[in-house]
Amino acid sequence: MTPQPQMLYSLIIGVSLALFGLDLLLPLGVANAVLYAGVVFLAALSPSFRVPVVTAAGCSALAIVGAWLGPSIPGVPLWMALSNRTISLTAIWAPILFLTQRRQTEILLRRANESLEARVQSRTAEIAAQEQALRQTQEELRALTSRLLTVQDEERRRIAHDLHDDINQRLAMLALGLRTLEQPGQALPELVRATLNQSQQDILTLSNDVRHMAYRFHPSILDDLGLDAALKRLLDEFTHRTRIKTLLVNPPFSTSPSKAIATAVYRIVQECLSNITRHAKATRVEVELFSNERELDLTVRDNGVGFEVDAAQHERQGLGLFNLRERALAFCGTSRVQSQLGQGTEIHVHLPLSEPTSP
Repeated sequence: MTPQPQMLYSLIIGVSLALFGLDLLLPLGVANAVLYAGVVFLAALSPSFRVPVVTAAGCSALAIVGAWLGPSIPGVPLWMALSNRTISLTAIWAPILFLTQRRQTEILLRRANESLEARVQSRTAEIAAQEQALRQTQEELRALTSRLLTVQDEERRRIAHDLHDDINQRLAMLALGLRTLEQPGQALPELVRATLNQSQQDILTLSNDVRHMAYRFHPSILDDLGLDAALKRLLDEFTHRTRIKTLLVNPPFSTSPSKAIATAVYRIVQECLSNITRHAKATRVEVELFSNERELDLTVRDNGVGFEVDAAQHERQGLGLFNLRERALAFCGTSRVQSQLGQGTEIHVHLPLSEPTSP
């Protein structure tokens, strides 16, 4: 702790004068100079570098005057007395040399510290700018993904509509035209009749294929009856196709999700069922769907073989997980996958009940 300046100056002056008086009474020589050096070190407690320099100069003057006026030792040659006082002055100024070197070192350290702080601040600002740019890029990618998914779903809906309402109607008109060729009582060659019957069967099969294709592109039940009915039909068809038992837990919606959210949930469940068919070897699948005015939570759980989540990210199975995550992120949602070998898999998706806003 540095003493108060006035107290320090008074102490320096008092000790210096006391040593000067002692130098006038006793021929201490170098010993007295060492005591003067102590005064200089005492002056070094001052934050100002001028104080120890002025103190050293004053002590030097007092030492010289003390040597001139003080008692001499009989029999001591002049050269020894001069050497004694030279050593005394060197002892007085030695702390100044030490303090000068320390001051220069402190200046160098301060400059190095300031330079380091400037570099750290510059690097911190650079990293902050990069993080901001990364966040902005992520937001732009999320918005772009959302728009792409929306456009994709709209295109699927349009194609499904064209297949169902246009092509299917044309096939129906074609089948009707073939039937008109078979007029009652009209005798047709057997080969022609067989060809007409086969053509009608082919058209009927093609019409069914087109209808199923249109449903895969976009299930019309999703628009007509809503998400609940669409999920029930999806699970029923999944059970019929794979013989895997399914259970849908879906309390009534307090607020119906938007068309975009409903489509996203339907596609996520569809992707989960596709992954289960390809990888899980499950015998049971549970789909839970809960929502309120603000958010929707979807859980798809199976009792299959499970997998290592981290390893799956780098394999083909990771593509399905990536699609799930991107679907959720496109609507400002989150997804979480929990799975262990031999313990099945649980996929949880959380979505806010609001459509994403484009920048």
